[in-house]
Amino acid sequence: MRRRRRRRSGGLRLERSGPWIAVGGLFVLLWLAISTSVYAPWWGVILHVLILVPLVGWVASWARTRPTACTFVPLAGLPLLALVTAVGVGPGGWSA
Repeated sequence: MRRRRRRRSGGLRLERSGPWIAVGGLFVLLWLAISTSVYAPWWGVILHVLILVPLVGWVASWARTRPTACTFVPLAGLPLLALVTAVGVGPGGWSA
């Protein structure tokens, strides 16, 4: 008689998929950064993209040591992009 392997229940296996989820989140943030070109000047778009560079390094360093925690790195970058956008639209005078 064959024994069936029991699958672990209880959610995602973030030890393997966590870094890939984080990379997907960083691509979403990159899309948001580039889409600011609708209302921001060119240097504002570059500023948004430069905010993502340390986040990419953060995910790369945590991919092996803390793979489950690196899924939250894009969530940490979202308020930073929103802050730069708010400062640019408010005092910076960016408009469409």
